[in-house]
Amino acid sequence: MRGVPHVGLVPGDPAGRRYVVVRHGEGLALWLLPRDEGQAADAHQAERERAARQEVEAALARAEQTVSALREAEERYRLATRATHDVLWDWHFATDRVRWDPGTGDAFGHATAVLEHKLGWWGERVHDEDRERVVDRLVEFVASTGDVWSEEYRFQRADGSWAHVLDRGVLARDDEGRPVRMIGSMMDVTERTRQMETMVEEARFRERFIGILGHDLRNPLNAIVLSARAQKRRGPLECTPEQHRQHAQRIEASATRMGNMIADLLDLTRARLAGGIPLRKGPTDLGAVCQQVVDELSAAYPDRAVAVDVDGKAEGEWDAERLAQVLSNLVGNALEHGSPEAPVFLRCWAKGEHQVLEVQNPGSPIPEELRERLFDPFRQGEGEREQGRRNGGLGLGLFIVKEIVQAHGGTVEVTSSEKEGTTFTVRLPRPPRPKAKAKAGKGRTRTA
Repeated sequence: MRGVPHVGLVPGDPAGRRYVVVRHGEGLALWLLPRDEGQAADAHQAERERAARQEVEAALARAEQTVSALREAEERYRLATRATHDVLWDWHFATDRVRWDPGTGDAFGHATAVLEHKLGWWGERVHDEDRERVVDRLVEFVASTGDVWSEEYRFQRADGSWAHVLDRGVLARDDEGRPVRMIGSMMDVTERTRQMETMVEEARFRERFIGILGHDLRNPLNAIVLSARAQKRRGPLECTPEQHRQHAQRIEASATRMGNMIADLLDLTRARLAGGIPLRKGPTDLGAVCQQVVDELSAAYPDRAVAVDVDGKAEGEWDAERLAQVLSNLVGNALEHGSPEAPVFLRCWAKGEHQVLEVQNPGSPIPEELRERLFDPFRQGEGEREQGRRNGGLGLGLFIVKEIVQAHGGTVEVTSSEKEGTTFTVRLPRPPRPKAKAKAGKGRTRTA
């Protein structure tokens, strides 16, 4: 034999035998060596280790595929969340920590300050009126066997305002059913909620509009029809002058009442659909307007006293007819609802850059629950009809007062108490008066 022998393991031999190869002439010579038990054990161990490594590598490959799939699913969910401007949250029960991912939104203004927080931080920002319901249902859900949770509630933004949110989450549990992790999203549905509330309010408004209109217009219309029928049935020769006069007065009063209702409805339509009541401004003396309104109402209420107090000049650029409508409604309400034995006070004076009109009457105060919606349309239709008190209107007077005042850029407020009575205060902006004119003609007039 020539050459250096080469020793190795027989490939795939479970016995772990070795071989020897040497060059012999122009060929090779091969010998199988006797089995060595120690080397066979080493071969078996090496084979087991190789198989274990292959199994571990296969498991790692499968795990990597699972992790990759999870990452891909999470990324898809994150992208979907960002597309809808939702806030993605992840609650770990072991640490009671909640982490937010605001996506493209700002996490209701909290993103820069609080991206990770305790669950209690969230609960403190649920609206007081919603907190007990929402937190209790979340606790009940976690204690149950369910896996999907959903609630709508009001959540406080960083600036203190409230957002209506739709909050949804999926709960993961361990093999024994214990909660481990909950992932969900919080969607801002404020605009959707506002639109739904507007639709509901519009539906209610239409229902009230049709009901009240049909009821209140029917009364004066019936009076006109009945008076006309009585006049026709008796004939001109059978009616006494007094009966003829009464029929004519009833027809005129009912027609006037219907005309006032139609005018109010037109104003209501302008206010709601045309962006406000139109004005025709011009030089106006509010003192003269006050006196005109009081003279007209004194004729309708001859047994009542109305005191007018105009302090100084009350001139400016306003719509005189519309402001007469405001004062007529306010003073008329005071005469209608105030104490019959006490006078109504109408005051007008300048204060800074505003002209102030004030109508005050003693009497029982307006209940607080009614005061909150006093300027809503059809207020009288809901309140005074139930009490059997009607002044022949649709309950639009104070609503129109507010719209006219706001169209002038002003404000109207009401205060009411047992001691002071009820006071409506109107403030109208006015241009500053020149100093020379401000000093001239400064007087005070009172009429009753």
